[in-house]
Amino acid sequence: MKKIDNKLVSLVILFILNSSNLFSSTYNEELLEVFSKIAPRLVVMSNQTDEIRSDINICVVNDPLDDKYGSLLIHKIQKNYPNGVKNYKLKLINTNYSGLNACQQADIAIMFDTDDQSIEKSLKFFNRNRILTFSYNPKYLEYGVGVTLYIGKKVVPYINLDALRKNRIELDNTLIQISKIYGQEER
Repeated sequence: MKKIDNKLVSLVILFILNSSNLFSSTYNEELLEVFSKIAPRLVVMSNQTDEIRSDINICVVNDPLDDKYGSLLIHKIQKNYPNGVKNYKLKLINTNYSGLNACQQADIAIMFDTDDQSIEKSLKFFNRNRILTFSYNPKYLEYGVGVTLYIGKKVVPYINLDALRKNRIELDNTLIQISKIYGQEER
């Protein structure tokens, strides 16, 4: 009887530990490092620079459960670009999907995982404000995110040209040439 009780207790503890991870996302820190290096450069390799006065405004958007990862990404961007990019200073904003108005002046929005409804709502907001979108999750390309990363033998930008064109955002031809193009494999 004692052995059964110990096994039952062990199973309950294991379930509790595993279920606590069901409601939060986990992100690869090395991949966040790559995102932190690429995101600011995407802006200077786009026609978004036509509208920049002195700062590149980067908005990191995440669910409340992922606040620590949003903050970590901002920290990594600050560490990698303490003096900004080219002649531009960086202004970093971290908000949840419920606070998108904080991103209204953003040049690029980095989007963490969330539910489908929040992705659709935020993309409407970003598109209306002509904000370049960069997603951690490649599945959001089908919703209209502009750029993510393709992780294969090497890491390369994965670009949704149709979404970018629809929002009148153009990327440098060199960037397009080294990127994987979303939808091209079906054509």
